[in-house]
Amino acid sequence: MAIVGSNSVVLNLVVAFATCASARSKHNMMCTSPAFLSNNHQQVAHRQTQSSTTLFGGFGGVSSKDKKGKKKKGGGQSVKKMTPQNAKKAKQQLLERYGGDLNIGTQERIDKYLNSLEPHLKEAAELYKSVTQFDALIAPMTPADRNRLIPPIQFEMAASDRAKLQTLMEEHKLTEIDLHNVFQQATWDASADAKATQADIVGGQMKPELQQRINKACSFVVDATKAEGAVGKILDVGCGHGSIVKSLVDAGLEEPDMYVGLDLSSEMIKNAVDRYGSARNGRTGKGRVFVADDFLAHDFSVYGSGDSNGIFDAAIFCSALHDLPDMIGSITKAASVLRPSGGKLVVIHAQGAQHVLGQHQANPVMVSRGLPTAKEWSEMLQEHPEWGLTLEHEPADPRSDGDLKEGYLTVLSKI
Repeated sequence: MAIVGSNSVVLNLVVAFATCASARSKHNMMCTSPAFLSNNHQQVAHRQTQSSTTLFGGFGGVSSKDKKGKKKKGGGQSVKKMTPQNAKKAKQQLLERYGGDLNIGTQERIDKYLNSLEPHLKEAAELYKSVTQFDALIAPMTPADRNRLIPPIQFEMAASDRAKLQTLMEEHKLTEIDLHNVFQQATWDASADAKATQADIVGGQMKPELQQRINKACSFVVDATKAEGAVGKILDVGCGHGSIVKSLVDAGLEEPDMYVGLDLSSEMIKNAVDRYGSARNGRTGKGRVFVADDFLAHDFSVYGSGDSNGIFDAAIFCSALHDLPDMIGSITKAASVLRPSGGKLVVIHAQGAQHVLGQHQANPVMVSRGLPTAKEWSEMLQEHPEWGLTLEHEPADPRSDGDLKEGYLTVLSKI
């Protein structure tokens, strides 16, 4: 989605791109921005061969009953805001783990990951980033602005990079999804510890107005598990460190084994298991399932009876859909695993659609476009009747009063 800005904004982007291009040519660096990490979210196995890591919570952990035998709502661990003393200690320990500075420490972890890639994958990732940044830079420009603001040498460099990238992708059977996921996994693995610890400090709660928006989205998800024909299982796509588990439990998700969370980052999943993996259903002995895998490649049939269709009452993308490399493919996959006659697909970004557009502008490699508007959802639903979805709750448009007051929330129902 193009972002149209003033000439001064475009000029600033040109300067920033030129600076990064210069650094790349001189130092062969990736120019990944740690500032983006503060606002958000080993060799990578390619999508075609990637194996998932599944961590089942609840075996050998605590029961969903307390010591007196009384059943706890949702079987969830208690998440409380830290005392000032404990918060101070946690912050100090976190800074130590990141070398004294979160931004610098995160960037160092990202660099370490990228430098560990096989040479062909590292080069392809660098070229992919360069081409993506350049395409995002010129997308909002008029032809006149491009001729006026972009030196011919930059067009030549971009064309050369594009040709090299195409050759590498063909030679090594790489896809754009593979390369997008390199940066996603590098970023979220690097920031997982920091984000999870920061959430611990505040008791897993966002600012009140943002938390209310998350709670509203989670209520749609939980209600689907209580409707007629419910199968008793929900999917949290891009679950991170389990950031909405507490909200789902508070909304009434009755048992831990009703939850499946999936994230590309194995470090995020480890943090999720540490925090929410021990609770279990006292009747079945099963707990939450957290999976480190590519959503588009994951085989969901393991949660059904050999079939991946209709196995979830609801699927939620909380601050996640815009991070995925193929939006249409992601919606298609999510729709396919929902049960018919009332399954819910929920997309929530509490900070709003305009916030995502800002992320796209700041880092188009990580966020390739904005979230779909109500008009775009309507158009996509007409183009993809195979989804079997209807639009139940329309999102507010970027920059609108509704976006500012309510954030981004889309709810779709399975026919």
